[in-house]
Amino acid sequence: MYSSVDPFATALGTAGGTVSFIGSDEAALALDPQASDLAGDFLTPGFVHAGLVLDEHAPTAPQVYERGFTHAHVLGGAETIARFRATAPEVLHVIGYPTLGADGAGDADVDEPEADEADAGRASIAAAEFLALSELPRTSLYILIDDGERLAEVLERLRENAALAQRSGYRLLLDFAVEDTFVSDLGRSGVAITLDPARPQPLAQLLSAGAQVSLSYSEESPWASVRDAVIGENGIGARAAFNAATRFAHRAAGNPEGGVLAPGAVADFVRWQVERLVVQVADPRVAAWSTDPRSGTPGLPELSPDVPLPTRVVL
Repeated sequence: MYSSVDPFATALGTAGGTVSFIGSDEAALALDPQASDLAGDFLTPGFVHAGLVLDEHAPTAPQVYERGFTHAHVLGGAETIARFRATAPEVLHVIGYPTLGADGAGDADVDEPEADEADAGRASIAAAEFLALSELPRTSLYILIDDGERLAEVLERLRENAALAQRSGYRLLLDFAVEDTFVSDLGRSGVAITLDPARPQPLAQLLSAGAQVSLSYSEESPWASVRDAVIGENGIGARAAFNAATRFAHRAAGNPEGGVLAPGAVADFVRWQVERLVVQVADPRVAAWSTDPRSGTPGLPELSPDVPLPTRVVL
């Protein structure tokens, strides 16, 4: 089990959709002699796709779930979000950010009232339209930015309205390779940012500056994206990368309790077949791996380039 409350846990129990037990095999079998044997497989919190733009290249909702995601933050027209949600497996939680126009009006081209209700208080907007707004909305606004020039302009506008942006839960989807010059401003903005680690990104610097980082994914396997975040000149530790792929994404959407396996938490977890578990520390010169349990840190799959990525096992 990947659980910060018990790094040595090998068993998990659920009741009523929440985690009821984290601990040892012996304790689990004492509670339930018919408990399922995971045969050495690994349970983690489900991944969160924190910035899925629903265009012609986007995966379908079933594909998102099959890849190991249990939550998806999706951006697009209200009707497009409604179609995506209608095809999603019940265990895939879809949080929608319907398109907001340059005039501040929402996209209301959907006939399903439940879709609007599910996404109430959230919207998305392209950077150019955001900059054209005469008044910033008091809603959880997701701003799509595709280059550094637009990012500089958006950050300036946010500085002028910092309290409103932070209080409302504004977010930035950075669809490009961020330059180091933006690190300090992003860290000070207090606004959550989502980026793709498959691009060269100053992840270590962003986390050191206090930026709230979550991940979007161009790689098919979410573990490939976690590996991208770990390996490289600006790589971060595997635990920090996994947190960005799970816990930090939940926080960005206003759910600070999500993304953990702990008693009382929602039982959103995925089963993986892995080569072996290690504790990895990022270093630009060398990848340092340890299997010493005395570290007290829960292990994660080894993410060396020559090691096969974990494969999902259907529970």
